[in-house]
Amino acid sequence: MVENQRRMRLGDLLIERGLLTQRQLDVALAEQRRAYRPLGAILISLGFLQPRRLAELLSEQMEIPLLNAADVIPDPLLLAAVDQAFVREAGAMPVGMRGEMLQVAMVDPLDMEKVAHVRERFPIPLVFAAITEDDLLALARQYLPSVNSRVADLLGAFERGATEVRETPIEELTAALLEDGIRRGATDVHVEPEENVARVRYRVDGLLTAGESLPRAVTDAVISRLKILSRLDISERRRPQDGRMRLEVDRQRYELRVSTRPVADGENVVLRVLDRTSGGKRLVDLGFSPERAAILEQVAQRPHGLFLVTGPTGSGKSTTLYALLGAVDAMRLNVATIEDPIEYRMPLVRQSQVDAAVGFGFQEGLRSLLRQDPDVILVGEIRDTETASMAVRASMTGHLVMTTLHTNSAIGAIPRLSDLGIEPYLIEDALIGVLAQRLVRRLCNQCSVPAEATVEEARWLGGDTAGLRRARGCTNCGGSGYGGRISMSELFLPDESMEQALREGTDLPTLRNLAKAAGFVGMEADGQRLVRLGFTTREEVVRVCRSHRFDRRVSEAA
Repeated sequence: MVENQRRMRLGDLLIERGLLTQRQLDVALAEQRRAYRPLGAILISLGFLQPRRLAELLSEQMEIPLLNAADVIPDPLLLAAVDQAFVREAGAMPVGMRGEMLQVAMVDPLDMEKVAHVRERFPIPLVFAAITEDDLLALARQYLPSVNSRVADLLGAFERGATEVRETPIEELTAALLEDGIRRGATDVHVEPEENVARVRYRVDGLLTAGESLPRAVTDAVISRLKILSRLDISERRRPQDGRMRLEVDRQRYELRVSTRPVADGENVVLRVLDRTSGGKRLVDLGFSPERAAILEQVAQRPHGLFLVTGPTGSGKSTTLYALLGAVDAMRLNVATIEDPIEYRMPLVRQSQVDAAVGFGFQEGLRSLLRQDPDVILVGEIRDTETASMAVRASMTGHLVMTTLHTNSAIGAIPRLSDLGIEPYLIEDALIGVLAQRLVRRLCNQCSVPAEATVEEARWLGGDTAGLRRARGCTNCGGSGYGGRISMSELFLPDESMEQALREGTDLPTLRNLAKAAGFVGMEADGQRLVRLGFTTREEVVRVCRSHRFDRRVSEAA
């Protein structure tokens, strides 16, 4: 009862401060009754409140300190009693003794279930401090042991005494392998059989990093276990298979999309990790400038039209689309999606997943959806002429359609639509704009420091190098100097000066010149902004923006 009163007071406080509307609070409370989660966590997942602001309000409301990761040095004796799994599960971490009381940093000190979990581990008087989830996890990575020890321990036990596969805990080893990748923040887990071992690699922040290699004696058993979990045919090893599995790690639910392919030494397995509890992020949290985020939010308010997000696989297109959906008033509008797969669950949004096995693809899903009185439609991807045609026509009949397209640039989406058979005059009538984006690695916030610019950096940045930073590498980032990724983008918004050119199907160079004359700037310029702000480095921007064309002068010099 006390907990509910506190939550209501938190909601009332947010309304009083102008940080929440009564309608938003009603939606969050309804979701809380359905999901039985703390109000603060629900407000964040809905995109109604930012984690830092919640921590500040909890600090003020409960009259407890607000901690920043950079200012905290936990007591090593206390850390010996916890691990990263406990910190993630409880949303809490012991910091130090304050007299006879233990100070615990907590993401949500009003979550009585998690408070009880902490009290069970530390049955002494506690005093709490507020902290954001990002800061808490940064502390865990910096001060607690690596999360891959469980895989290493299991393999060590096998090497010391196991002589047969049946003596090795295959189920436990497979679970540890997946949990290791998820806790590292991997978007993909690779199991790659070779003659003597199976290499395990995790794609973290866009790059593959090595995990614990599996002995050949357990490789086939682990792969079979992965196929069983994915409901695949374990007897079929001669052809590719695709499946899905669900997994819960540290009380968070994940869906893994699984692909197998026969190779010379067995079956190669790649698992794409989809965090279904993520989402609800605002555009500014993804790395967009406040000005660009404001423009994109205006796009989400358009009554009709087609808006495209382009980029290669893994460039954050879906996350951006979900952030755009978060700017739509789903209380007053019918918002629906057609996806493959559903990556994030969003309250108030009717989400459908395509299933080719039953003949329910993007085209069929869009056709049926148009009979459901939608206002806003998200189509996961335009892959063929029929889907492209239906999306364009839907955008011209009173619907706002947002979707993704695989092109290398924003302006390059125009000829791509033409290649799919869309008439130029329809493109001009329907298109609101195109956002092209990439993801660059973000400098570690624990070890990055101000830096002097090199001559090349100064030239590239036009002399504005005041905010330049470099990372030295630390335990928090695994010595890489980077932690997490951030969006780099370019936005093409056709105006009146381009109407005739679009209707006539003008060639790409001419269209690019018209766009530049209207103020369009390329993606590299946005990368320069991120470098000036100290978010990333020139090397990262160049790595991601590098053209597929060879510079003859550079290649000849090499």
